[in-house]
Amino acid sequence: MSTIRTDRLILRPIAASDTDALHAFWTDPAVRKYLWDNEIISRETVVEIIEASERCFAEIGAGLFAVELAEAPGELVGFCGLRHMDGGEEIELLYGILPKHWGEGLVSEAARAVLRHGFDQCGLARILGATDTPNQRSVRVMQRLGMVFQERRQYKGLDTVFYSISPSELADAG
Repeated sequence: MSTIRTDRLILRPIAASDTDALHAFWTDPAVRKYLWDNEIISRETVVEIIEASERCFAEIGAGLFAVELAEAPGELVGFCGLRHMDGGEEIELLYGILPKHWGEGLVSEAARAVLRHGFDQCGLARILGATDTPNQRSVRVMQRLGMVFQERRQYKGLDTVFYSISPSELADAG
């Protein structure tokens, strides 16, 4: 499992030692609104997500990364990564950042690095993204990344938009 570095970020695989920080982050009201459909997830759920990420790294070479600022290593400010969508074969991009860092371009920077890792190191041919339709911040991130709109439909009882991207589309987007 490798660490990814960008101009401003350090992305490292999430680990059991991140449980408390991830739980605090994922239960923040602004973060959970769309990420967990406003549900306050349990600490045990966080442990299960970390374990699933570790399995994903073992299987495909990618999973969820803790996002830290290069200027303040060790402090989790978000997460970004890849996972199997609903336990199936398709791979989904996930991301989130602390509200105090919204609008700084950090999510786009982290997501672009994770997508490159997925294509270049893991050999993935296509990566999906999905968000609740009202989450326009997330829609704009996917569009900036060069993801292509696929469909809008009900998913888990919510109005959801789906995007996808291939290696050539990421290259074309910058």
